[in-house]
Amino acid sequence: MPKYLKARIDTPKLTIGHGGCFGCIYAVRGGGYQMMGITPAPVWDPAQKLEYFKDSMVFLKPGDIIKFKPIDEAAYNKAVKEVEDGTFTLKSADVKFSLQDWQQNPNNYNKKLLEVFNG
Repeated sequence: MPKYLKARIDTPKLTIGHGGCFGCIYAVRGGGYQMMGITPAPVWDPAQKLEYFKDSMVFLKPGDIIKFKPIDEAAYNKAVKEVEDGTFTLKSADVKFSLQDWQQNPNNYNKKLLEVFNG
């Protein structure tokens, strides 16, 4: 998707945005990219209330790969309540990327990454 010629001036927090070759999840209200969806999962928490913020107030690190899945309104509302209650969790897995292994067989390496995502 192309970026807007004029940036949107109001985008709700936790909006998933995309523009050109960039993507983002708005941690706070902002503006700009094309809206693709909204997530109930916080990506920034200075108080580190949720379990997945135990090591850092920022969930994502450079190089992280995210897999989004669609949910209906009921599941979204349930997740928002869990965030408010402090019981919300995200599925995650640590994967050590190897450029050498990827260069030797990119298709097989990508297949292994998908197994981690879908496993």
